[in-house]
Amino acid sequence: MRSSVVALLILSSLGLSAQNLSISMTGDIMMGTTVPGNYLPAADGKNLFKDTAPTLRSTDITIGNLEGTLCDTPGSPRPMTNPKTYFLFKMPQKYVSNLVEAGFDAMNIATNHINDFGQEGRDSTMATLEAAGLAFSGLKDACEYCILERDEKKIGICSFCDSKNSVDINDVEGAVSIVRDLRNYCDYVIVTFHGGGEGAAYQHVTRKTEYYVGEKRGNVYELAHACVDAGADLVFGHGPHVPRALELYEGHLIAYSLGNFCTPYRINVNGICGYAPILVASIDFDGHFVEGRIESYIQKVGVGPVKDPTHKAALLMKSLSKQDFPESRLVITDDGRLLAPNATEVTKH
Repeated sequence: MRSSVVALLILSSLGLSAQNLSISMTGDIMMGTTVPGNYLPAADGKNLFKDTAPTLRSTDITIGNLEGTLCDTPGSPRPMTNPKTYFLFKMPQKYVSNLVEAGFDAMNIATNHINDFGQEGRDSTMATLEAAGLAFSGLKDACEYCILERDEKKIGICSFCDSKNSVDINDVEGAVSIVRDLRNYCDYVIVTFHGGGEGAAYQHVTRKTEYYVGEKRGNVYELAHACVDAGADLVFGHGPHVPRALELYEGHLIAYSLGNFCTPYRINVNGICGYAPILVASIDFDGHFVEGRIESYIQKVGVGPVKDPTHKAALLMKSLSKQDFPESRLVITDDGRLLAPNATEVTKH
């Protein structure tokens, strides 16, 4: 396989759910920051995931996006060239226990904030996650992918972003190479990416390369399709801070952004930026989408995601999916259930 650091974790000895692999996926997690000043939740954030933990713990694998560093030392803070568009995120290292208790198994660390405190911040983040037993992926020449084992099945996870030191989202050929390597070694391959523009103006998938504050944030449509063509079973993204559309492509589920998930401070949670969905999906032995759901939650400043009985996130993602991918055969109900009609017609990739 491609040279990289591999985290191989043995998960529960229980069998896969009904021979399908079930996955919970979330968007950005930034539980609080000590720079600048202390923007920290009550009780060290132990209650941030109280509404969402039952779902996060219920699936075979749970993956989230860590939006920032886990670091207690000063590090080398990144210069804030524009305080209105650039922020620094440094979570206390002990907050990693909140992720473990919530039910996470793996974290994407390929983000535009992993470099906020230099090499010291990156090293501290990786060491903290590893000590807590969490897998992680996304940094070039350090942790380009991770591999988890579940009931003697290997699940490979790879991550992409445009930021320095991350595995490059703009290098589609390189991404395809990683996916193909994992396909040869693993029973399942999951791709996650941090890409696209940011904010309410970037709800739609343009199918073109996207830019934000001068940064080339990738063509997430091209990347997702290329990864599925190379053997990825499931693709999901984050980065725009708002939910985006879902697509069923060649029998495989693609979620283009799950938005913010647990960002109680220093990240806008007004309007649709406060929508905090959990995407739950089941895939069969061949990696094809079987069924799933969007669970809708809402964020408010200072607290974690709270269950939304009106299903705002699901309704938004349903609308965006119809607009951006009218050709997709994925069915999304108003309460967030996901259905793949005539799934048996799809052949093994």
